[in-house]
Amino acid sequence: MNRAITVRLFGAFRQGNPDSRLTVEIPEQARVADLRAAMEATLRDANARSLLKASAFATDSAVLDDDEIVPDREISILPPVCGG
Repeated sequence: MNRAITVRLFGAFRQGNPDSRLTVEIPEQARVADLRAAMEATLRDANARSLLKASAFATDSAVLDDDEIVPDREISILPPVCGG
């Protein structure tokens, strides 16, 4: 059985996607790594797909590890940033 997860998009992930959110289908007990793979299959922008490996997924209160079960609430994807 699958469930729909809404992912808030930031930075380069918003390029080519006029909405700031993306809904993806994942298995009921999917881990963050499964969500990452589902997003790779869904994103149309090649630049955004290339950033997936270096990006973090987070809830409003914690950054998620790839082996964690995806919580049943909105998730954000945070692209890598540089600064000084």
